[in-house]
Amino acid sequence: MEDATAIFWKSFIKHPRQTGAIAPSSRHLARAMLAGADLSRARFVIELGPGTGAFTAAILAALPPGADFLAIERNPELAAFLRRRLPQAEVTCDDAAHLRRHAAKRAAPPSAVFCGLPLSWLPASERDAILDAAAAVLPPGGTFTLFQYIHAAWTPPGRQVQRALARRFQRIERHPTWRNLPPAYVWRCVR
Repeated sequence: MEDATAIFWKSFIKHPRQTGAIAPSSRHLARAMLAGADLSRARFVIELGPGTGAFTAAILAALPPGADFLAIERNPELAAFLRRRLPQAEVTCDDAAHLRRHAAKRAAPPSAVFCGLPLSWLPASERDAILDAAAAVLPPGGTFTLFQYIHAAWTPPGRQVQRALARRFQRIERHPTWRNLPPAYVWRCVR
């Protein structure tokens, strides 16, 4: 099987704006993404843009037995790689903006949505469709967790993402993660 770094670079070269990163996310960023999420009682969790699975493995390890998990990945090569790498994960190849359709097929709403998508790089209409869908599927108290690279968080597109989050979520926390290339903020948003 191809290694995660090789498949990441192949994807980056073919689709740089969709990939939105210069390196795969570190295990430190994965830990930071899950740090505030209590998944011990989760019945259903969604991951948007799992890429090579840097967060997926950590999410799966934190879920209780019998919990439902769905990863939505738009890139067919990354979706296929992730299915081979983590066969226990349900991975669908679709646009993240369609997550309402996928969530509606489940017995319970997701208690958490994790997002690895480069929201700052996406056109505003696409970003807003994804954020609207995430906010719509989460019940009160549900969390939406994403990251933004520190250097990009204060650019005009980065500020647009932050304003878009503030319009959809009641409580937003920001935590820096320095041990990632590049360093990133983890944003935890509560519905």
